[in-house]
Amino acid sequence: MAKRILIYTNHFYPEQFKINEIVEWLSLEDYEIRVVTGIPNYPSGRFHNGFGFKSIFRTNYRDNVIVNRLPLIPRGSGNYFMLSLNFISYFLSALIFTIYLLFKKRYDFIFVHHTSPFLIAIHPILYSFFYKKTKNYLWDLDIWPESLQAIGILKSSFLETIILKSINYIYSYYDKIMISSNELKNIIKERYDGEIIYFPNWAEECIEKNIYYEDLNIDLPIDKFMVMYTGNIGEAQNFNDLINTIKELKNEKLLWIFLGGGRYKKEFQSNLKKNNLSKLCIFKNQVRVDEVPSYAKYANFMFLSLKKNSVFEKTIPAKLQTYLALKKPVIGVLQGAGAKIIKHSKCGIVEEDGDYINLAHKIRKLLKLSNEEIKLMGENGRKFYENNFSQAIRKDQLLNLFR
Repeated sequence: MAKRILIYTNHFYPEQFKINEIVEWLSLEDYEIRVVTGIPNYPSGRFHNGFGFKSIFRTNYRDNVIVNRLPLIPRGSGNYFMLSLNFISYFLSALIFTIYLLFKKRYDFIFVHHTSPFLIAIHPILYSFFYKKTKNYLWDLDIWPESLQAIGILKSSFLETIILKSINYIYSYYDKIMISSNELKNIIKERYDGEIIYFPNWAEECIEKNIYYEDLNIDLPIDKFMVMYTGNIGEAQNFNDLINTIKELKNEKLLWIFLGGGRYKKEFQSNLKKNNLSKLCIFKNQVRVDEVPSYAKYANFMFLSLKKNSVFEKTIPAKLQTYLALKKPVIGVLQGAGAKIIKHSKCGIVEEDGDYINLAHKIRKLLKLSNEEIKLMGENGRKFYENNFSQAIRKDQLLNLFR
């Protein structure tokens, strides 16, 4: 009889998260899969087209995959009040649905795709009270309370203690915890005695294959050196300090492309305008992941940054794997695990001290490189990706967990 897998996730297709590939991989094997998720509303804060309260509950996603989309309040503008309503409404919906599942089929495995908030990891505990033989796996992509401290949300030591004790309790119900960076192991070991598995991110198949759409109306100039960023524009990216770099390089034939959205996009655009730098930057809304290669082919370098923080030093930003797979050289403002990859693979440059004026000096040197030198950096990154992060490696690793 086919083994049964129950998956809890805050996000699922058409939202663009790695859990989509995980479900796809598992669906090709002899498993019965149920995905518990919410109505898609990330990152716009509004329900995606074709989805709403009429789409809740059950959908046959594949022959062996059922998707249950539970009611929730959408994220809206992304302020703390709306996010709280979003988190709490989904938590309560998932809690009620978990109680319902107790009277349905028994599952052999529960897999939790943990992106913030940590509430998503609580529901398997309730299930475990009744079905103790079920194996619980947690892919922990947002380490609490450290990530909350890193972006300035958590400042109370009392709340920190409460959250930490809660996390320790929740961890104890999991048979395996998967982490995206080896540098996070020491943090997890302090609060968990079970098996810790290194399970880093990868790039989507369309990224790995570098598929271009010639009919896309991209409308980007081709006569300038371009630095491109893709993804969320949030507090963790520290883009307001990047303004110093853009200002320092304003007389160079250089254009900055920001592809995506986020809570701090408007603030960043406003600060660029105040500094008379808007003409040096082009903003595009988030595009489908399969469209990213078509945009990235215009870029000379891809950019990523993270605030200087002890927990961010231990993480590998998922977009780094994307950039490597795209065979594009990287400009990084980060420390620790991500910086080591860029330096070790020789795929670009790193500013580890968060000195954005010094970053400008480094970029100025890049402007003088030949096309062959830039191409070699991209090829170095792709080679490192294939040896360490490819879908084939991750798929085999994942399937072995459920055998």
